[in-house]
Amino acid sequence: MNANKEQQLEEIEAIEAIYPENVTEKTSNSSIIHMTVPQHEYMNLQISLPPTYPSTLSPNILEVSLEKNCGKDISLYDVKYLRNLFQEVMDSVFHKDSVCIFDFLTELDGILYEEESESPADIEPTNFEQLIPSDPFEGWVASEPITDRGSTFMAFATHVTSEEDAFAKLDLIKTDKKMKKASHIMSAWRIKSNEDGSNIVFQDCDDDGETAAGSRMLHLIAIMDVWGCMVIVARWFGGAHIGPDRFKHINSTAREAVLKAGFEVKK
Repeated sequence: MNANKEQQLEEIEAIEAIYPENVTEKTSNSSIIHMTVPQHEYMNLQISLPPTYPSTLSPNILEVSLEKNCGKDISLYDVKYLRNLFQEVMDSVFHKDSVCIFDFLTELDGILYEEESESPADIEPTNFEQLIPSDPFEGWVASEPITDRGSTFMAFATHVTSEEDAFAKLDLIKTDKKMKKASHIMSAWRIKSNEDGSNIVFQDCDDDGETAAGSRMLHLIAIMDVWGCMVIVARWFGGAHIGPDRFKHINSTAREAVLKAGFEVKK
């Protein structure tokens, strides 16, 4: 099996773990995936993975279709326009030698995001900021997912200025549908605050049921000597216990996310 195919299969396994209800079909060699768009399940996609993806070419959007009985006026949508738009999004997140479908779906959600709970006409517009939807992933930088024996690990890092800021961002990212399906969302943070001329340090962690994981993540960002940082690792459990290897994946994804987020790391 060549490197491209191996990365494709690993990516599909991770996508199926994160979006188990959205991947509806795939060909026997996994070169074509049929799936619905997360949080916009009335949209159906066919995605083709070229033999040279991810080394040189990006995935292709073969088709976009809409569910007729979805409660929406689909006559307002031009599927040809949507296919071209989705391909532009795919091409924009693709970088050679890196898989990109998760980034594509995340970016797509930001483009398609719509408030479905109430119509703005039915709301007293006393606070217009409340009518503007928030992207749960805004400000976060993601690692590549790691899948091992059915479990998928993925880290996210963000810059924070206070504990209140950190907790607010953590609470927001947990509202995302796929994050709600995670078995654990472990976190660690380190913050310096200069108040009244004195430095106040906040650093703590949360295992979220994965014993000792949070403290290991806090130790990691401490030895990296990064400040103003919150890092989280989400694990989607696949049913098989993988022992100490889980800590290797937690640390590996956390470190990658912190570095990709642009923190100044101690040499």
